[in-house]
Amino acid sequence: MTGRTDSLRRVNFALAKGAMAGVAWGEESRAPDIVFLHATGLNALTYRTLLAPLAERFHVLALDLRGHGRTALPARTFGYTSWKIHRNDVIEAIDKHVRAPVTLAGHSMGATTALLVAGKRPDLVRGLALIEPVILAPARIEGFQLPLAPLLARWTSPIARGAARRRARFVSREAAFAALKGRGFFKAFPDAALQDYLTDGLVDEDESVRLACSPQYEAATFSAHRHDPWRALPRAPKALVLVRAEKESTCPAPIAARVKAMRPDARIATIEGASHALPMERPDRARAAIETAHLMATGGAFIDPE
Repeated sequence: MTGRTDSLRRVNFALAKGAMAGVAWGEESRAPDIVFLHATGLNALTYRTLLAPLAERFHVLALDLRGHGRTALPARTFGYTSWKIHRNDVIEAIDKHVRAPVTLAGHSMGATTALLVAGKRPDLVRGLALIEPVILAPARIEGFQLPLAPLLARWTSPIARGAARRRARFVSREAAFAALKGRGFFKAFPDAALQDYLTDGLVDEDESVRLACSPQYEAATFSAHRHDPWRALPRAPKALVLVRAEKESTCPAPIAARVKAMRPDARIATIEGASHALPMERPDRARAAIETAHLMATGGAFIDPE
């Protein structure tokens, strides 16, 4: 649905239980400098406006996480209780197919997953850019350890219930664009970003299209919080940048303050006027955060995300 041209190319990585898809920009002959992970329900191509300009200086790889986009890995909701499964997929992909260490960046779930990767395998990550990470208070994380807590959250969490009710099929890609434009989370999306999301966010069927990330899997993802970003934080690299939205952030001010207390070396910025869709609303600020993390990690001059 998008007619824009840039250095975009598609990639596909064989993993033990399937294949992880992605998109890349920049010089293919060199190892990726930056690996980017998307938010729940979205896909790598959604961030084209954010990431493509980085190709002028860096080799950028963006991955479709399990259950999203074009990645072909089992996406079961039964037993899906934490984002560790995404952490492990990313670790496997980097271990097998990418020359580490890399600067790891992400948005929302992707940012939290990036932090979990750094906590589990700090040898793979030299810089970390977290854009609107989902970091729950320690007490809430403890609550998710209770029996059946993730399953119950699928029925009690407003965001999970809303995801489960999402329309899954449309008669055409054009109909999907018309149905989503200006609504809900997509209200903040410019037309180009919505088109990029739909390009890999829809699967063609005989007489219709369906969401690549099913409403049931999206709802399960919003409820799967048996992971602990706080335990990962001390092992994150020194080159750590976090940007959060001023409005309805998934990293509210008290959480950001706790991050700063634990990691005084982290660069943390609040983007005025932005919402959780920060990479679509302010791609310049999100891009600056990624560049800053990478250049801090590699000893180059950096752009202040403030």
